[in-house]
Amino acid sequence: MKRDDWQIVYQELADIIGETATRKVYQHFRGSSVSFPLRLLTHQALVTRVQQDYTVGMTIHELAHKYQLADRTVRNYLWEKVK
Repeated sequence: MKRDDWQIVYQELADIIGETATRKVYQHFRGSSVSFPLRLLTHQALVTRVQQDYTVGMTIHELAHKYQLADRTVRNYLWEKVK
């Protein structure tokens, strides 16, 4: 089966992860709707990293920029440490 005959989404995926991995994804998920979370890390892992970076001196604004969060969210994550 020629890659040029594949659906566009599979061609694009193959550009990123390769043809072999794309075929595995196809076999496993074909017919399914798959959506990926915006963040790779779990909530707790992200909170832990924010807290660790804060303790070594990063500011709230720097943390917000680094993790693409709102300043208020960073403050909430830092507050979770107290819970």
